[in-house]
Amino acid sequence: MKIKSFLGTTKNAVLTQVWVAMCYYLLLTYIKYQTKYSYSLLEFSRMFAETIFERISLIDLLSCNRHNLSRIRDPVGQLALL
Repeated sequence: MKIKSFLGTTKNAVLTQVWVAMCYYLLLTYIKYQTKYSYSLLEFSRMFAETIFERISLIDLLSCNRHNLSRIRDPVGQLALL
């Protein structure tokens, strides 16, 4: 669990950020345990952070490795700036 910087300086803001980080870590650990994901928790959290806004099911995400992840993404769906 790593918090780079705190967004607020009050006691409530710091405690809220710590609780959110702990909940995120526990949820990721629970999902990793339930799905028997073979890679590390760090790799899982990075993969989750990269694909959180994409339309892909969590089961499909966990069944692939990082090399196949680029094939799952659909670059055609984005518009190119010219």
